[in-house]
Amino acid sequence: MAFQSFYDITDWQNLPSQKTALNRKNLLHAENGIKEADNRLVQLDAKKAEVSLVNQLVRSVVLDPNSGVLTVTQQNGTVTTYDLDIERVVTNFDITDDNILVLTLADGSTKEVDLTKFVNTFSNTATVSMKMENRVVTAEIVDGSVTMEKLDAAIQSEFRQYMLDAQSARDSALQYQKFAKRYALGDAEFEGSETDNAKYYYEQSKSNAETTTANVEAAADSAGSATAQAAIATTKATSATASANSAAADAQIATEKATIASQMAGSATEKAQAAANSAETATTKSLAAADSAQLSQRYAVGGVISDDAQDNSKWYCQQAENYAKVAQEVTDIIYPEIYVDLDTGHLMSIGGNNFSVSLDSNGHLISAIGSGGAA
Repeated sequence: MAFQSFYDITDWQNLPSQKTALNRKNLLHAENGIKEADNRLVQLDAKKAEVSLVNQLVRSVVLDPNSGVLTVTQQNGTVTTYDLDIERVVTNFDITDDNILVLTLADGSTKEVDLTKFVNTFSNTATVSMKMENRVVTAEIVDGSVTMEKLDAAIQSEFRQYMLDAQSARDSALQYQKFAKRYALGDAEFEGSETDNAKYYYEQSKSNAETTTANVEAAADSAGSATAQAAIATTKATSATASANSAAADAQIATEKATIASQMAGSATEKAQAAANSAETATTKSLAAADSAQLSQRYAVGGVISDDAQDNSKWYCQQAENYAKVAQEVTDIIYPEIYVDLDTGHLMSIGGNNFSVSLDSNGHLISAIGSGGAA
């Protein structure tokens, strides 16, 4: 706090004036002034700065406007200079088409600054496409770019399970194909199948039918021959009887011829019986042929017994075709590319063949192969 004026001087007058007598009042006034001065000296001494500190204070500051050098002189005479490099102060700037900032300094020199170093760059990849609009950077997944490795582990596991199921179906189809061939044509891998297949039974049935037809024709021929011989015998017997009636001399001859006729009649009877036996044999073989034909039908297409609906060549062939079709569909699978539409949040899929992925009403991921149901 600054000191205020305290002491008012006394206008001392000489004798004979009595106005400023040397009395107690005027002397106390002088003493009080001296005391206040003393107090103030004590305060000033307590608050004064040390010489060492005062010497470090700045006495003067001089700036050379041409060189930009600042000269500082302290109280102790120490001189310090500071080069402010005012010649390096930017007086102008420009930007080139290559985004280079050109600074013109006070001394006329130039300084180039590559502004691209201050900007983050974003590049497109095969999977992600970068785009900036109104200074806002967005990233989009490229359609058809998501590979199996980018999918969730659960989806990858499900796809791999489909592949394993397809391989299993293919193996089953090949096995059923072997069984179909075994029951249709026979296969060397199955012992005894060369005489236990549809083709073999068909050929046996065909052979038996041909044999039956030949036997029936032979039986008919034998019966006709026997009938003709019986007619001849009857004619000769009639002729012999006439000859006996007409001439006794010819009786012996007639008797002999009648005996011959009787023998021929017996032979005709035997041949007729043989023909009948041949017909019976033909019937038996025909029945056997019919049984073979039914057995061939049973192993070829079924429909003969109650348990052959799914145990015949046709059924095994159909199963083989079905599994072959499934295996073909799996072979033709092209997995679709799956991605998330960032604008709508929808799970999207494009491309692919014989395979599709969708979400049901419960939010579950549903996939399907070919025209089959969800897997």
